[in-house]
Amino acid sequence: MQISIVGRRVEITDAIRDYVEKRLAKLKKYFPNTVDVHVVLFTQKIKQAVEITINADGFVIHGEEASEDLYTSIDLLMDKLDAQLRKHKERMKLHRRKGPRPDKNLNLNISVFEREDLEDMNPSPGVIHTKQLVIKPMSVDEAVLQMDLIGQDFLVFLDATSQRMNVLYRRKDGNYGLIEPDY
Repeated sequence: MQISIVGRRVEITDAIRDYVEKRLAKLKKYFPNTVDVHVVLFTQKIKQAVEITINADGFVIHGEEASEDLYTSIDLLMDKLDAQLRKHKERMKLHRRKGPRPDKNLNLNISVFEREDLEDMNPSPGVIHTKQLVIKPMSVDEAVLQMDLIGQDFLVFLDATSQRMNVLYRRKDGNYGLIEPDY
């Protein structure tokens, strides 16, 4: 497990580093392979916040938590991530029982625009940010799980059954929408 800890307006002491590493070690039981963990500790007015992004086995888990004490924020976030990982592990057991799926990866470039960038754009906008992702085939249920784990409002994925690119998005009413292209 590779852990990087960054502090924004927070000094990272040895005690804090040891505490975070000790709490993250308990999550290692969910990951048989190499795991990259990025931890950001920062302050928000009077609150102490923690943000953790875990990249493991082809999926990403992201979580944030804030409270008045840094150690409490760490504990709350670790409990939240533990619950998410437990839920993910149970769902993966159910998906494995359904049978094998094709192991095909697809690379995709996605452009992300910030709100300030959109307001300042000229009539002919350019690409501000490009992000490359490895798209793996997955079922719609797996895509919903992945979208919940990364905390995003949409996810582009390759449908394992139809081998077509789909977009899953979160609707304002809390349900999900699925865009399936018709070639």
